[in-house]
Amino acid sequence: MAMALPFPGHAGEISDNWLSEALGRRVLSHSVLDQHDGTTGRVALQLEYDAGERERVFLKLPPADEQQRAFVLATGMGEREARFYAELAADVPVRVPRPLYSGWESGGEHYAMLLEDLEATGCSFRNASERYSLDYVRAVLSAFAKLHGRYWETPRFAADLDWMEPPPQHPIAPVLVAQALESHADQMPPIFVEMCELYIHHTDAVHQLWHRGPHTLVHGDAHDGNMFSDAGEPGFLDWALLAKTNPMRDVGYFLAGTVQPADLADGVQDLFAYYRNALEAEGVNTPPAAEMYRDCQLHAAYVWVGTVTTLAMGDAWQPVSYVTKTLERLHLALELLQTPRALKSELIDF
Repeated sequence: MAMALPFPGHAGEISDNWLSEALGRRVLSHSVLDQHDGTTGRVALQLEYDAGERERVFLKLPPADEQQRAFVLATGMGEREARFYAELAADVPVRVPRPLYSGWESGGEHYAMLLEDLEATGCSFRNASERYSLDYVRAVLSAFAKLHGRYWETPRFAADLDWMEPPPQHPIAPVLVAQALESHADQMPPIFVEMCELYIHHTDAVHQLWHRGPHTLVHGDAHDGNMFSDAGEPGFLDWALLAKTNPMRDVGYFLAGTVQPADLADGVQDLFAYYRNALEAEGVNTPPAAEMYRDCQLHAAYVWVGTVTTLAMGDAWQPVSYVTKTLERLHLALELLQTPRALKSELIDF
């Protein structure tokens, strides 16, 4: 996986020699078109080969910020995504960026992924935000069904996919939720306080509920910013939270985080049935509908927890104004999905 030349740590360390070794062809020159940083470093590059041939590519590296880098290392996010592009990208039955090279060092501190530049190949982004429709929602649910069906309780989890793990439970999460509760309860609706208290006081039980079976391969972070569209076909970016768990991690996350509350109010059961029928069309012997839907209600809470932990960090990860507006939508979605009620009902047995 490692190369003779060390991985670049940032855009300034990218060399023509490293690019040539990674791509297996001579790169005469390169230029940085754009770069930005978050939970990963992202660099858009223009490459020039022999005979004047040019190509735009996208490079993912560890984040520059030391705190972000430590977080990514502790959670294994960088190594997990690099391994996905090296070993699974060609196997999954959904559209993903085409990997040109993906490598990592053991331990996950250093890694690099050279990927197709989706903008250069005509793909569109922010589709749920800018071109939302129920047809788009159904297309994403169909893509989930293909992905989940391919790996439904697969014996490969004990073979070549034995590196796939359940979503991690981070000890810091209930601490951050408690901080958010203390700082923002007065400005939030009752459901915010209710959800905070449920998660703080029953953290282990909530995570056990989230991980109960059946298990398949999930994207794990299916929000609008991690998706794209290629001529109407949904595609999925940022596989750092790839996991082996209940398929409702993707479905509940997506329904709560992306579908407009009015559409949830009018037709959430229809959308859920659409996904379940698509899953059965993939040959899956699905659990009872009521059982699956209850898991969907529970997993909708996951995107809420992630948003509240972001809120607790103030403006460090996202502007508080943006996070607050996101929570307004999520609170409506969780009320429509009756997630607090479902959580309370399930927690009786713990």
